[in-house]
Amino acid sequence: MTVLMWPTKCDKLLRDNPLTRLTAWLVIGLALLLVACAPPAPTDAGSAATVEAITSTGLPPDHTPPPTAALPTPTPLPASPGELSISELKYRLLAEFPDIFFCDRDFYPLPLGDEMELALQRFAELQANPEEFDAILAHNDLAGLGKFSDEQKLLIYREHKQLAAIRFEPTASGYQFQLQVAKTGGGAKLSGERISGLIDSQGAITVQERKATIATCPICLAAGTLIDTPSGPLPVESLRPGTVVWTLDRAGVRVAQPLLRTGSTPVPDTHQVVHLVLDDGRQLWVSPGHPTADGRRVGQIQVGGALDGAAVLSAERVTYSGYATYDLLPAGETGFYWANGILIASTLGEDNNWTRKNAEGR
Repeated sequence: MTVLMWPTKCDKLLRDNPLTRLTAWLVIGLALLLVACAPPAPTDAGSAATVEAITSTGLPPDHTPPPTAALPTPTPLPASPGELSISELKYRLLAEFPDIFFCDRDFYPLPLGDEMELALQRFAELQANPEEFDAILAHNDLAGLGKFSDEQKLLIYREHKQLAAIRFEPTASGYQFQLQVAKTGGGAKLSGERISGLIDSQGAITVQERKATIATCPICLAAGTLIDTPSGPLPVESLRPGTVVWTLDRAGVRVAQPLLRTGSTPVPDTHQVVHLVLDDGRQLWVSPGHPTADGRRVGQIQVGGALDGAAVLSAERVTYSGYATYDLLPAGETGFYWANGILIASTLGEDNNWTRKNAEGR
């Protein structure tokens, strides 16, 4: 209970002046009302409530309310006038470089079966890509046909394989291309060129590089393979004619010889290499057709067999992600060299038959 103590002079004033007394009682009543309505004091520190101040900032006068619906999807820009499809651009390159050379995956590194049967099996797949399929029909006077003979299906399949052999990388104004051509002539291996350049969306071709090559399918080493040299192991792609490497003479003695030739072969996206793992820890990634020092092809090596004095733990075929495969030919009698520590033969010496004769004499 609240007790109000009045000073003596105030008490006398209230008694002598009724208006003053009424005003005083109103003030006292208001004070009592405020005390009654005040929030109760906390009973202990643990139950004390926290009161946070609420502040508000007014919106600026130029404020724009946010949208109430999602923004519409942008409309794709129309194709530029004269822009050609990818397949049409590739046909422009085939017209410019008709002697295109590529390794047909139906026959390399091992035949997959009869080409006609493969064409018939894959025909529905080819039809499912109308951009390429319609271009093939247009360039082979087959447009408008509803049914196709087996011979026509084989023709379409072969055209598809040619188009697939041209590699494109997108650029700001078109595509970077790369292809290989073969020049006519005799001999087991044809000379050729690796051509790279740009083709814009209207089909204009700019050749940036022409490099002499041997038109052969990749039967070589993966990039990064280390070749034994007197200076230590070196990556195969870094070697040049004249670099000295270790090779083997006909008596089986390890000797140092300069390289007579080096080569690289662009590979298709579908190219596979054999991943060899030997029981002594040596490993090698090499094309299935590459020759070994004992006259076999790598693709013939079986798990449990032997290679260069060790047992083969694994001979798995894996997709190769590199741009090219590589090989080299050291001077000397055999053409042998060590790749990742494994003795193998070269593919670059046409007149070097020592490996074959050695294999026949085993």
